[in-house]
Amino acid sequence: MQISLLDSTLTLQYNEFLNRCDCAMMYYSLSFKRLLEETLKCKSYYLIATDKDRVYGILPLMIKEGKYGEVLNSLPFYGSNGGILASQMEAKDRLLEAYNQYSRDFASATYITNPFLDNTISQALPYDFMDSRIGQITPLLKEEMLFKSFAPSARRNIAKALRSGVDVKLSNDFEFLYQTHFENITSINGIPKQKHFFENIPKFCEREEYKLYVAELQGKAIAALLCFYYGNVVEYYTPALLSEYRTFQALPLIIFKAMNDAYDKGYKWWNFGGTWVSLDGVYKFKSKFGAQDKSYYYYILLNEKDILNATKEELLAEYPYFYVLPFKYLTNG
Repeated sequence: MQISLLDSTLTLQYNEFLNRCDCAMMYYSLSFKRLLEETLKCKSYYLIATDKDRVYGILPLMIKEGKYGEVLNSLPFYGSNGGILASQMEAKDRLLEAYNQYSRDFASATYITNPFLDNTISQALPYDFMDSRIGQITPLLKEEMLFKSFAPSARRNIAKALRSGVDVKLSNDFEFLYQTHFENITSINGIPKQKHFFENIPKFCEREEYKLYVAELQGKAIAALLCFYYGNVVEYYTPALLSEYRTFQALPLIIFKAMNDAYDKGYKWWNFGGTWVSLDGVYKFKSKFGAQDKSYYYYILLNEKDILNATKEELLAEYPYFYVLPFKYLTNG
């Protein structure tokens, strides 16, 4: 078993490995790799464990240069899951050894675990800080069984949307999603995804790897949802809703429609992504749709201690969309 760097000669074997892996997610795909490289203008360093030209394990890593040196993430950008995928224990151990050694060369290194995997790997990871998210994942079922798995309030919301005449369609136009997403996130002082991220999706992703759902009321777009697809998993990636149309419950109807479409295509899991414990309202909303809790973790190794004297604003500017450390540990935090 040897550890090497992914290059163009190994892309076929890399994709074949992902196709064999039940825990593969869009974040591990080469499409998402290219999308982030272009969007974030960062370097990638994907480690693979091979034996006789067959891939048995992978570890995606991305790097961003800034004031305090280079920051390493697996993976960056809004909590993209990373970490090791391996089909053999030897491959997992060798990749972990490589990460443990490599991570010490960076100002900060963050390893984000996969919610579909056993996270006991933390026992062998070097880290100074730990952060966590509540992953919420819904098993996809036939339409009737899926509907019954929802909370009564979700079922009522879907019925209300249908009675109100809300219509859900597929779209190729990201403009409404971007504008509404921007308004939704900035209204709560969050950081929205950039417009060129959405513009890059058709350039770097295969058509079957994403879908954009839009809900209309009397011909007017009022809500949208971007989903990513890979392996057995659908990613609930970017929801957006016009606030003045919230009572029409368009987003629950989109979710139900998209889940049914995904089940019909053979997908097994709907991943709502991670939620902070403090975001009780978001957690309860996702829980209504039959979601099961699958926590995952951030393990942060801080080698450049001067970072502790930085401000949150400085780190966000120096390392945009990369995780450096939990801001609560900053001296000026």
